[in-house]
Amino acid sequence: MSKILIVPDVHGRAFWHRAMELVDQVDQIVFLGDYLDPYSHEGISFDLALKEFNKILEFKKEYPELVTLLVGNHDMHYIIEDFMDCSRRNTAILDQLHKLYNSNLDLFNLIHIEDNWLFSHAGVYKGWMNKYEFTLDDLNLKTFLGSHWPALEDLSMYRGGYNFVGSCVWADIRESVKNELFPGYKQVVGHTQLNDKPYITDKIVCVDVRRCFILDTITEQGVRPWTFV
Repeated sequence: MSKILIVPDVHGRAFWHRAMELVDQVDQIVFLGDYLDPYSHEGISFDLALKEFNKILEFKKEYPELVTLLVGNHDMHYIIEDFMDCSRRNTAILDQLHKLYNSNLDLFNLIHIEDNWLFSHAGVYKGWMNKYEFTLDDLNLKTFLGSHWPALEDLSMYRGGYNFVGSCVWADIRESVKNELFPGYKQVVGHTQLNDKPYITDKIVCVDVRRCFILDTITEQGVRPWTFV
């Protein structure tokens, strides 16, 4: 694998359209989750966000091998009706959204791995994995919809919880300063909204800045080695 186009948290925004425009120029496209629940101050209605989400689903169906859709906390509270409420959850059409997600469940996953890069919504931490004795093979969405899904509700103090470290859909990027990431991989995450620049270290990159990026996983060359597109 070489060029991966990464789409951070969408929340109804249209910046992800760059993925459709560049579909023939990259080897993989990875969405990091959080497709709905737009921010009111951005002027995006929930109806518009839902239309964008349906376009993303169709995009995945058109390019099933090329496009990867991961889930975030704002997706889990529609997939699992008993999942903790995240901000801006649309309870008025909860049943409709629950059916929409679950009728397309085969299109989603929790993590994605390319070369030595691990992609997830919020980061995979050693402490969280050890707490539940998970392996990377366990981080399969359908597996979690059985008996494991409550583990995804783990929040650290950075997100108003009491756990030492958050789950792969809830961990804040600030947790990477003091907590050990799952070893053997460099990680790419969204979830923690930043101003205009990605947060980049030699172990983890947070790209939740409302723009798409291309990463060359073979040479790691480009712009730091991330390229805005």
